[in-house]
Amino acid sequence: MTHPVQTSIINHSRLYANNYYLNLYQAFINTEDGEVYEYEIEADTFHDATEKAEEYAFSLGVDITYIEVYHMV
Repeated sequence: MTHPVQTSIINHSRLYANNYYLNLYQAFINTEDGEVYEYEIEADTFHDATEKAEEYAFSLGVDITYIEVYHMV
């Protein structure tokens, strides 16, 4: 008689070994027309997330009032 055994590969994976966790940021791009565009951004630092949000804002081709970036917990 055989018994199935299930083991977790997460404990032995590279993600677990390096203690790598996703850094997610939420960006809101507010336009002069009152529209708000929302993005989820994966970045290493707050600075990198802000730069990516600015790139997204530039690609929209609209007049930007301000950009908000928040770290998602």
